[in-house]
Amino acid sequence: MADSEAKTSWYEWYQSFDQTHSPEARQQWYSDSTQAYRWARPSYPDSLVDQVIQKAGLSPDSSVLEIGCGPGIATASFAARGLAMQSVEPSAAACELARQACQAYPQVAIANSTFESFDLENQQFDAVLAATSFHWVSPEVACQKSAAALKPGGSLILLWATPPQPDEELRRYLQPVYEQYQLAERIRYQWQGQDYYHTNFDHFAQIVGKSGWFERTEVAIEQHQSSYSVEKYLALLTTLSDYIALDEQTRSRLLADLSTRLKERQIDDLSLMHWFGWQVAPLKGTP
Repeated sequence: MADSEAKTSWYEWYQSFDQTHSPEARQQWYSDSTQAYRWARPSYPDSLVDQVIQKAGLSPDSSVLEIGCGPGIATASFAARGLAMQSVEPSAAACELARQACQAYPQVAIANSTFESFDLENQQFDAVLAATSFHWVSPEVACQKSAAALKPGGSLILLWATPPQPDEELRRYLQPVYEQYQLAERIRYQWQGQDYYHTNFDHFAQIVGKSGWFERTEVAIEQHQSSYSVEKYLALLTTLSDYIALDEQTRSRLLADLSTRLKERQIDDLSLMHWFGWQVAPLKGTP
């Protein structure tokens, strides 16, 4: 099966998730894994951050409204370049970590709120940023409210980061563990290639372009390789929705068995592949 023909797209998955989980459950979904999220999820490359800042025409005195900052991975990167950040995050635990990550940047404010309920108070920003978070907000609200929050000439910046994943050989080696827990099919979508991710990123780019609020722009994607210790890789897994959805006992046993399997092979460091995507969409009707 080609990457682009994968069974479930991100958009379909999140639509289903929204239908089966309460607003409170969605808002707190990552709360128990925020420490692991901060440590194990990949940071956006400096070159990518610099590129989108240039593309959006931002300078150190520019202001940015961030949708769903999580533990502040992107927040700190943009703040380090002098940008004034107003970040919004529904998880109190993630807010606390984001504030810690941005202690050195007095121009950062973090509000414990959903984007939907955040009061703009007639504020307008030079850019709206969503770093692997745009899919958590309904497209209608995300596009319309982002447009309302922007100054003339402003842009919506979408960043995407995929979870690092093992190569084909290591996947086959770990497969028996997942089969033991009857999870092989459930986690299959996490092991995908560039075509699959590009298709998903492009789907959200199409939503933005068709909203009527923003110019149509293309999504750029780049591949990266990262080295993870076994401990960091297992921590990464605890930040993925299919693992979060497991009951605590099953999740603990699964992670222990994966750890044992990796140690049996005497693997100390894992070379993992992942992708970053980005799009800068100017507000429609602006220069």
